[in-house]
Amino acid sequence: MDAKPRREALPRLDEKLADAASRDMAAYMGEVMSSVALGPRAPGVHSIRAKQVLTRFGWCDVRHPYRVGGPEACDVFRAFGVERKMTPFASSVATRLAVTLGSFREAADTLALLGCGRLSPSKLRKETLCVGEAALAASRSPGKDVRQYSDARLRAPEGARRVPRTLVVMSDGTNPPCTEADTAGVKGKYTEQAKSRQLRVTSACEYVNVTGKGVPIPIKGSFSYAVTDKGIGELTSQIHEHAVSRGSGTVPRVQCVADGEEALEKAMRDALPFALFTNDFMHAAGYMNTCCEKLGIADPKKEFKTCRAIMLRHGAGSAVDRIRRLYAKELESSKEATDALGYLDKRRENMRYGWLRTATTYRHATSRPPRESSSQEGASRPACTGGSTTPHASAPSSQSSGALRKMPHFFNDLKSHPPCGGRGMTA
Repeated sequence: MDAKPRREALPRLDEKLADAASRDMAAYMGEVMSSVALGPRAPGVHSIRAKQVLTRFGWCDVRHPYRVGGPEACDVFRAFGVERKMTPFASSVATRLAVTLGSFREAADTLALLGCGRLSPSKLRKETLCVGEAALAASRSPGKDVRQYSDARLRAPEGARRVPRTLVVMSDGTNPPCTEADTAGVKGKYTEQAKSRQLRVTSACEYVNVTGKGVPIPIKGSFSYAVTDKGIGELTSQIHEHAVSRGSGTVPRVQCVADGEEALEKAMRDALPFALFTNDFMHAAGYMNTCCEKLGIADPKKEFKTCRAIMLRHGAGSAVDRIRRLYAKELESSKEATDALGYLDKRRENMRYGWLRTATTYRHATSRPPRESSSQEGASRPACTGGSTTPHASAPSSQSSGALRKMPHFFNDLKSHPPCGGRGMTA
């Protein structure tokens, strides 16, 4: 072989090796499964047949005994957990790609690129729906999921401080990508035919440490998830069942976090009446940013930065009072700014971030934070009379969207705190 063709082939060496390794491992899996299947011949075996199975390394041929009247009921497939011609791991990889990428076609192409074999988009969709139905069924009747953590996971990082163990339950809605078959017969909000489906995602995690600024540090491996496409009534039951399965009756503190949707707040309060409810800071900061931008003042960014600091130190109510005091004329001429400010004012009781951040004891459901000062932005922090530590966030990004991005700041970076050991649909 000449030097030039060799040089041209070198950049694709790892690609060729990966393809060869996948084919060899798939063949090896087929031989292992065939060896198990072709052990001592069981009664009723008529002949030997072959069946294709998708493994993590691609498709393989499995030779198995054929029983008259039950060709699919072969012991070897049950032993290896093969369902719908897929091993459990192959199904996990395929469905994870299907729910995270933009389309089933893209997921099928990515699956082949990773050396996992090629699936048709229709087959991938069918498998994803089957796995999703199983996940939904599990989330409707969750088993006991009270978790124990090692001392290493509970150890406070440098600069952090210990707080009572807290269970945080969050919920939000999102619209996933849908095919026409997914929305067939579903009426849209403004049209006869819906173009997407709303999902309600509930997540839970625990923390025992907070940073020096009061930001909770989720315990690694404490995340769990549940999802529903039903109405707010089923969501209330799901939140309750999910929290009970995670031990809401055994932890010292329970906190609910959501955006400003009134129906969602009511559902969470009905599900966990003993918990402390808060609106996430990122959501509040987004409305404050909108208000400052629509006021028509010279430097809206500077004003938002000031109001954001006030919200962190005291709460949304103090920032709302400042805006009304300083920009009364501007508010009269801007409906958008007035609506955004009114949204925060209506929810000021759920946005007392200064008190929530400094509080260290949560006594009972009726304990409420002290009243905020209406005009003293520079006053000292309110006394800690009850409640639980709550997250705070940085300024909102105009690119933020989707359910997970609406979650509070200390759960936004899921890369730092991956959802290990989750329940339900974790993709």
